[in-house]
Amino acid sequence: MSRFTKSLPIEIVEKIIDNAPDGQTFIACSLVCKEWLFRCRFYLFQRISLRAGDAGDVLPFLSGPTQYKAGAFTHSLIVTESNPELLSNQKNSRETGRKLVSALPNVREIQMFGVTEWALERYLDGFILRDLRNRENKGNEARDPVLLEDLTLSDVKVEDWKAVQERLTRCSDSLKCLRISSLHFIAGSADPSIREKQATERLQETLDSAITDEPHKSNRQPVDDFVELERLTPSQASFTNIERLALEGEHGGSRFANSLLQEIAPTPTSPLPKLTVLELFFPLPSHTQVLFCAAGATINELTIHCSTFVTAVDASNQSRVKMDFRHLKALTRFSVVGVRVFPSATASQVFGGFLSGLKSYMYSKLKILHLSYKAGLGQSPHTIDQWNELDEVLSSPHLTTSLQSLELNGIMSIASQMSRYLPNARERRIIRLIS
Repeated sequence: MSRFTKSLPIEIVEKIIDNAPDGQTFIACSLVCKEWLFRCRFYLFQRISLRAGDAGDVLPFLSGPTQYKAGAFTHSLIVTESNPELLSNQKNSRETGRKLVSALPNVREIQMFGVTEWALERYLDGFILRDLRNRENKGNEARDPVLLEDLTLSDVKVEDWKAVQERLTRCSDSLKCLRISSLHFIAGSADPSIREKQATERLQETLDSAITDEPHKSNRQPVDDFVELERLTPSQASFTNIERLALEGEHGGSRFANSLLQEIAPTPTSPLPKLTVLELFFPLPSHTQVLFCAAGATINELTIHCSTFVTAVDASNQSRVKMDFRHLKALTRFSVVGVRVFPSATASQVFGGFLSGLKSYMYSKLKILHLSYKAGLGQSPHTIDQWNELDEVLSSPHLTTSLQSLELNGIMSIASQMSRYLPNARERRIIRLIS
């Protein structure tokens, strides 16, 4: 270590490291000396990504013999899909999962992409059980327990909605951010004998995986974990701490949004005092209005994702395409993103729902409107009459007072037509074209 670095106060060292621009800089700083290494670990190991089934490979690194184990600095765990053949060969996978949870005591965020229920059982359930135990022993701890605050489930394959619902109920009161996108429900066999055989194989795997190279360990531990999960599970979900909720993309046959919204806001008076950011998909789930009523005083950002809206709604169900957000009294930003240009009928229905929402909204707090298309356009997906109608709505007194920006993304090719399409908005200079 040079005389210069040794003479620097630790506060200056921490400022230097805290303002490092990227991972390579952190690695370089960690090689300066031991004092710099300790601070760099907070950033180098803050987020760890692994494939389902690979936990055994990273465990020695996370819980090694060093005084400051790498796992102690990890706050975010990302689990991605893995080869099914690799998963089937993991004889001690449950024991490995428990060791991983022990090696990562400060994890507050879990993201799972493209995994199956195999990974939910071995990773997510372990952290949920940790949280339930921490809550039970909260009075005996000197400091507040570490709890799961941020959960992302994307392209997860499970047998049915109940597999996800039970897990959300167990961690609902600590969650601050919940993102669920594109769940895939793979129903089990309808044949009772086959289902019984699958259950027997599952139990045998549980018992076999409990046998470790530590002979004093009880081979009943995995079963005991399941029993304890059931014992500590709350009677009902409580999402009173939720701050951000994102539901994106239901596929055919995987209807989950209404079930989840009913869990979060069973009635229009359900307590959701902290929910400020909401993301939903188009057309809106039927239970959306109940959620809007429950959190209308706190939601200030609303985003509607349209990327999965590929088939226009027939004339008899036009009420489904309306975006009614008149209950959101604190709304400052409203975004409609991922609008598909073709077929043109879907783009028109999204635009119509966008207009219907603006017409029914009477509060003067809305500052930013954002409309984003999936690809650049050679021509407008909407008629000049539709654009003029939008311009007229934006000229309403309450929107004239508050609206600061109309952001249009993906229509740079028709920028020259804005004077015809939105003359009043152009005159007020609120149009922002984003490439």
